[in-house]
Amino acid sequence: MIQDLDYDSFVNICQKYLVGKLSDKNFWDTIFKMYFKHEDILFVSPEFSLFRAQKGMFTKSEARVASIFSSLLEDHQIPEFNTRLNFLENDILNQFKSKLIPDQSLNSRESPYLPFLAENFKQDFTFLARRPHYLLSEIKQFLSLYAFIYCAQLSLNIDDWKSSLPPDPKPLFFIMDTEKASSERTYIKRYGFKSFHEASYKLFPMLSMLENIQPTDEQVIPLWQMYTVIQNSSLKDQVITELRDFSSAFKEQRELDTELSISNDLSDVMQDLMKLAIEQFASIKTTRNEINDKYVKEIQSQFGKHFIQTRGRAGRVLVLSQDYLILLTNLSVGESDRLQFHDLISQFSARGIFFDKQSQEALITFYERIGNIERMSDSGDAVYVKKTV
Repeated sequence: MIQDLDYDSFVNICQKYLVGKLSDKNFWDTIFKMYFKHEDILFVSPEFSLFRAQKGMFTKSEARVASIFSSLLEDHQIPEFNTRLNFLENDILNQFKSKLIPDQSLNSRESPYLPFLAENFKQDFTFLARRPHYLLSEIKQFLSLYAFIYCAQLSLNIDDWKSSLPPDPKPLFFIMDTEKASSERTYIKRYGFKSFHEASYKLFPMLSMLENIQPTDEQVIPLWQMYTVIQNSSLKDQVITELRDFSSAFKEQRELDTELSISNDLSDVMQDLMKLAIEQFASIKTTRNEINDKYVKEIQSQFGKHFIQTRGRAGRVLVLSQDYLILLTNLSVGESDRLQFHDLISQFSARGIFFDKQSQEALITFYERIGNIERMSDSGDAVYVKKTV
């Protein structure tokens, strides 16, 4: 992180340093035009992206999105970028690095709600970090893809907390953007946009309630983890009593009609809280339902704009463009030379992205067209997909 260093100041620092090393001082004008005039230096190595991470250069919502990625990374160490630079670029980068200082302002205090996605995010980010130029060209698409998958999978998993187990990827079916989307495709219709859209209405209410009942302010833990912590706590009975009292006060203050359980079972008490959370944003007595509607629309318009399309009678569907598909394929093949097609589909699913049989056939056709497939026979078991990088 760098603080209190604007671009012009950085250019001046580089000018003073480089002019002192140049035999011909006039050569600075050439360097300026090559690297600084149009901010081309910011695309030389990934480290320069930190220039845009200074305080005052991002909004609160952008900081919130950054904290999501921070929670996915946790304390994972990204390898140093081994970017191939010439001696001038190295000198400029070293000047930049000398201005880096630790800053914890964007560190997330949240444990990853979706550990399966966090593990894949770490693995995929490391894959890109080992290919700095590819990272620079794909970073926006990479973060855009993970932001949407995070929101979608969180929506599908938010209500599945009673098992007290970490969530697994829930079916979320996409099609290629070149495919036709007929309403007869069962998986696309039932487990595509529709399931995500319906589940997303629980997201804001339940996360809001989760914030209210966190045991400490230092760390926000997922609902499924909280259930386990309380269940195994020596103070379980006391906590249950406190949660029941909170439920009653919450219901009265917001004038809700929710019928609360008389059970002392932890799952029933927590279920009451989640019912209250959902009802307060569904009630037409207040404007909170409008707030939740806006929240859902924002998720779909901001995070889903590259992945949601309207397809005539089939309605809205989830799609992956060819650019996103190539990126996802490269990430899934990873450090291997190639991956069997069925294993590739499994890697997609592990990241929360599913394709039905018809889409899988379209995928093979696509891979054959761009030339990164090896077919040992007509059997699907003998089809291998290679990276494009």
